[in-house]
Amino acid sequence: MSVATTTIQIKVQTRDELSEIGSMADDYNSVIERLIIEHNRNRLVDHSKKVVEERKKDFVSLDDL
Repeated sequence: MSVATTTIQIKVQTRDELSEIGSMADDYNSVIERLIIEHNRNRLVDHSKKVVEERKKDFVSLDDL
């Protein structure tokens, strides 16, 4: 099954930095997918920290149990 692909224009410096992030076996798509996953993880961590901070008063210390 063929996967649709597209061409995106990026600066040479961006291309060079992407190649430094990946390994020899990686193509640019794999590198970008990993960056997206990492970005989503960071968003989840940030959201979790925000929820904990907002609901801090709702938590009970383990020492108090």
